[in-house]
Amino acid sequence: MSVIFYKEIGFTKSDIALYSKGLGWVTTVIFTLLGGLFAIRSGVIKAMFVSGILMASTNLLFSLLAWYGKSELLFAIAVIFDDMAAAFATVAFVAFISMLVDRTYTATQYALLASIGTAGRTTLAASSGALVDWLNGDWGIFFIITAVMVIPSLIFLYMIKDKLKLND
Repeated sequence: MSVIFYKEIGFTKSDIALYSKGLGWVTTVIFTLLGGLFAIRSGVIKAMFVSGILMASTNLLFSLLAWYGKSELLFAIAVIFDDMAAAFATVAFVAFISMLVDRTYTATQYALLASIGTAGRTTLAASSGALVDWLNGDWGIFFIITAVMVIPSLIFLYMIKDKLKLND
């Protein structure tokens, strides 16, 4: 959906390749390392909270981009921050799952938890185009909805944080 969004607001394939793919991999590598350091120093639960907030915030940047229109600066900022947040969230998610599994059943439990953890994103992504159509093509509202969808997860994480037996 991101490429469709980028094209709809006026970016060319070259623009998308430069900002989304060209700058993205550098940002992803750097922030995967920094996310790992943050998770180690601050704890996995705090890393999960921070990454959830970062992911929602980057969706709000895409809302601004949708409403502002074609802006290479705003596009670069949104894509870079999105890649940073995604790298950070991936590290936090992998660390979180890794701490939940029992060593005896690591592979099975990790695979199951990873599948459950990404099931919502995978199933909801399939209908995102229909949601944008239902919103009459208002990508800004779409990205606000996706940012708000993070809130229940953060509330649930807050409710269970004390019950988790993690080395935080």
